[in-house]
Amino acid sequence: MIDAAYGIGAYSPAEAGKLLGVPSSSIRRWLFGYSYDHHGPRVQQRPLWVSQYSLDQDEPLLGFRDLIEARMVAKLRNIGFGLPTIRICLSTAAEIAGDSHPFSSARFRTDGQRLFLERLDDDGAHDVIDLKSRQHAFPKIIERSFLDLDFDDEKATRWFPFEKSREVVADPERSFGQPITDQGGVPTVRLAQAYQAEGRSIEKVAKIFELATSVVRDALAFERQIGRLAVA
Repeated sequence: MIDAAYGIGAYSPAEAGKLLGVPSSSIRRWLFGYSYDHHGPRVQQRPLWVSQYSLDQDEPLLGFRDLIEARMVAKLRNIGFGLPTIRICLSTAAEIAGDSHPFSSARFRTDGQRLFLERLDDDGAHDVIDLKSRQHAFPKIIERSFLDLDFDDEKATRWFPFEKSREVVADPERSFGQPITDQGGVPTVRLAQAYQAEGRSIEKVAKIFELATSVVRDALAFERQIGRLAVA
């Protein structure tokens, strides 16, 4: 992680895959591109978006916004969007938003069937663009789908990856974006390690790190969710 930059976040493809519940090979394909044979000539597919980090480092890394882009791609894949459609939508969204990472833009929306980008028109009124056809749609049918994200005026700034609690947070301004407790900023992986070392006692871990037992409990549940802590 020596090349990790403060405020951007840093995740290996394997770490990103664990957090998102997708194979690291998928993360690599989305972020770094891939090639395949197609009736003779080899076809090269470009990355879906440009990484926040240079691709010529020894260890490829994702930044926080890369992670959120990959998170949205994973969600869209799960509801049936194909990569060609996602690629077109992402390209159109980036063009309209003027943002290389539109899926982590504060203006991005999805209704689960079509992809939308909220923007201001020339008169200052809100409209919504269907990114596949660029046809206008009624903003009222769009509901905010990013309930586990915090945004500033332009982009996603924090992610709460454990849907049952907001005690666990990924924040590029803290611990290079690794999952930590919002209270105290303790990496959840450290709590899992301490839990195993202290005879699987939540109370002892809470005392060591001066955290509420509820915070430790949620952090451990998150570590189990991503497979870094075995179920007792």
